[in-house]
Amino acid sequence: MAKFVLEVWLFAPFICPFMQVDAKLSLLRAEMSKAGVDAVIVANTDPHNNEYVADRWRGRQWLTDMKGSNGTAVVTADWCGLWTDSRYYEIAEDAIAGTEIELMRMSDIGAITVEGWLKDHLAQGSTVSFNGAETALKQAESWIKSFELSGFKVNAGLDLINIIWNDRPEPPKGELFIVDDEYAGQTIEDKISTLRGEMEKSKVDAYLLGRTDESCWLLNFRGTDIDISPTAYCWTLVTPEQVLFFVDAEKLTAEATAKFEAAGVTIHGYEDVEASLNALDASARVLLVPDYISHRLAEAAGHCTVVDDRPIVTDLKAAKNETEIKHTKQALIDDGAALVKFYTWLYARLDKGEPVTELSASRKLDECRAEFSGFRHPSFESIMGFGPDGALNHYSVDEESDKPVQPDDIFLIDSGGNFVHGATDTTRTIPIGKPTQKQKEDYTLVLSSMLELLMLEFAEGANGAQLDGICRQALWRNGRNFKHSTGHGIGFGLEVHEGPQGFSAVNKEPIKLGMLTTIEPGCYRPGEHGVRIENIVHTVLSRETEFGRFFKFENLTFCPINTDLIDPSFLPAHQIEWLNSYHEEVLEKLSPLLNEDERSWLEHECRPLTVS
Repeated sequence: MAKFVLEVWLFAPFICPFMQVDAKLSLLRAEMSKAGVDAVIVANTDPHNNEYVADRWRGRQWLTDMKGSNGTAVVTADWCGLWTDSRYYEIAEDAIAGTEIELMRMSDIGAITVEGWLKDHLAQGSTVSFNGAETALKQAESWIKSFELSGFKVNAGLDLINIIWNDRPEPPKGELFIVDDEYAGQTIEDKISTLRGEMEKSKVDAYLLGRTDESCWLLNFRGTDIDISPTAYCWTLVTPEQVLFFVDAEKLTAEATAKFEAAGVTIHGYEDVEASLNALDASARVLLVPDYISHRLAEAAGHCTVVDDRPIVTDLKAAKNETEIKHTKQALIDDGAALVKFYTWLYARLDKGEPVTELSASRKLDECRAEFSGFRHPSFESIMGFGPDGALNHYSVDEESDKPVQPDDIFLIDSGGNFVHGATDTTRTIPIGKPTQKQKEDYTLVLSSMLELLMLEFAEGANGAQLDGICRQALWRNGRNFKHSTGHGIGFGLEVHEGPQGFSAVNKEPIKLGMLTTIEPGCYRPGEHGVRIENIVHTVLSRETEFGRFFKFENLTFCPINTDLIDPSFLPAHQIEWLNSYHEEVLEKLSPLLNEDERSWLEHECRPLTVS
């Protein structure tokens, strides 16, 4: 083993781009031995705990070859495990096949945690390491407490992956651009003033905006550092007297610099944030959100009184203003038309017997969106799951996994666009050929579940967990379920997954006026097919009675919902009525944006559903 490790080291500069997983693990173990580390935790996390990260911070992906945003590797001297949730089980299995890595299925009932496994397998006095500069404070504190209780030592100051990742990408330096006030609905000055008012209420003297999308919202800009996320690597520190913006100067245009300075924003280098936290007066009360700030930066502010509270900016941007809603509605109409163009192309090509694959379909969909003004890039990697691939919740097609689309199965297409005037996320499942009865039943029950929540009226204060259960009723009554959450918040031209709201069994956040949220139940049969249907909804006031206020959802997604897959006997009459009315509106809104062939296809898709 020692000779092999030495040989790998000698030739590492030449083989790193193609290095096998087991070779990487050997290099990592050599560094662990040098540093006196018995176990190291490796995740795809950046200093901001963003969901999507730039290539530089995909350490776990580099080490294990497993794609996907959620996954944590644990490496010891003689074992490696990969923890991930049910969305990525099949993807992870394919990635680690033939390696020594063991898949740890963290969504399974009774699944062992990282902490639990280490407690069972390491001797007391062992040292566990993780990179505190790239680990959220909340996660770091949880690990440190658990490990110390288990009798382990903790080293949060090592970045062992950086030592062995010879061709590790540099931090990105993508140009950022300003969002006009006509789209944002509020000026930078107004947002800063509002934020300071909330800070005063919370008795906070300083507030470090950790998540990159928080700075984007506050300072009305978007970034290009990450391929499918419109943010830039940056920090913003707000006090009653100053707004300090930490960003690489190379990213700033003259327009952006002038706009920030006019709003009273002082620009500093990205790496200066730690020194600025160190320089805060010891009497300052500093708001640091544990999920949004790294363990290392929290230590830099440790001499102050650290306030562990809600992220003020996240709460402010979750409730969209009228201008943001207006533009989001247009973005979803544009996106719906792009989807119709795509579906018309898809069926026409298949009817002619011309080849279509998952990957070529994904690329064509990007082209259709690009026809519309304001489109910037996909809001996430499109999920093009044909047949059995549709059962992989977060399937990401590439050259290796690409499969032909043939007239013998159903096709799950989950995609979205990031526009200057809004972000979109739409899922449709369509038949390619004649569907089976099982597929029709699964599809209809998923649709019924989606409409059950979309059409709901609910009391103010109802939370995501309560509404999640309501959405699942039709599936539960028929012995079906899905393991992912039912929906997530949507940013305004920002991240496609935005908090704090969401529909899931664990989300206790109340659903408030102005929030944008997806509803996307599903049904998945591994090795057979998957079904998911998704619309975006806007929370609005329904009525007010002596019992309080009641809310409902305004539908914002306009894209036909396939009716060939529906078994009407599983769909209540009031839902059929809603669907027919919905299709009338889809036809009205999208037709002006389509050519004759596309309108003809849409008219057929929007034909009324009747019950025989």
